[in-house]
Amino acid sequence: MEIRSTHPLTSAINNFLLTLTLILTPTLCSSTELPHEFSANYALEMFGTVLARAKYTLKHTENGLSMTQSTRPVGVVALLRDDKIDVRSDMTISNGQVLLVNYDYRHSGDEKDRDISFSIDWQAEHKQKLTGKATGKFEGKEVDIDIDLPVWDPLSIQIPIMLDATKNMPPHEHDLFMKGEFKRYLFENHGREKISLNDKQFIAIKIAGRETKRDRAMYVWLAPEFHYLPVKIEQWKDGKLKSTVLLESATFDNKGETRTLDLTNDPDVYE
Repeated sequence: MEIRSTHPLTSAINNFLLTLTLILTPTLCSSTELPHEFSANYALEMFGTVLARAKYTLKHTENGLSMTQSTRPVGVVALLRDDKIDVRSDMTISNGQVLLVNYDYRHSGDEKDRDISFSIDWQAEHKQKLTGKATGKFEGKEVDIDIDLPVWDPLSIQIPIMLDATKNMPPHEHDLFMKGEFKRYLFENHGREKISLNDKQFIAIKIAGRETKRDRAMYVWLAPEFHYLPVKIEQWKDGKLKSTVLLESATFDNKGETRTLDLTNDPDVYE
């Protein structure tokens, strides 16, 4: 999808990637605390109309975790545009901490270079201080940034969301890679709330996030009964709802057992 702000669809899809930006860096006691592997499908709506769908996957790797995301336009929009977004985030586990090491964002179907890729070289801790350097490309420009705290991208941030959703944390800040730099976001846990999706009710944990230098807000609802997967996301600006992202289906894998959640009314959506 094109990220140009003048196009309402592509602006909304860019916001969709942004809305998964929550919670701070998780510390693990053991590998058993890693999130379950999953595949999840989401729909992006504006004014009650589905404009695009995205598929997310999470896999365990030898050294950590890997996430992928694929977004495509649907319906009438798909007839007008053939943009495609494919994203991958790789994370390693070091001293019980999840750290982002690679991010790759590929955007096809647009005349402008929208691709992003960078890797982070984490150095050995010096006097208990974490240091690293992010190098790569952002829309054709060089990325070379020194880092002294764990950081995230709009995809990998879902990992600390899921791991920390049960913790009643005070308001806190975190750095996220957006538009070629790491920007600071403030997040708050608003507690549990009952929501309904396609006649199915959830007791979800509501998280609010806001970029510290802007007044745009996002709200995310995470379902404990489905391993704290986000089930609903809202993007607000100037007090008005701009877009909504809704979970439509998900499949979880755990020790050879598969569990499926289907919230769609159309069985042909993902065939």
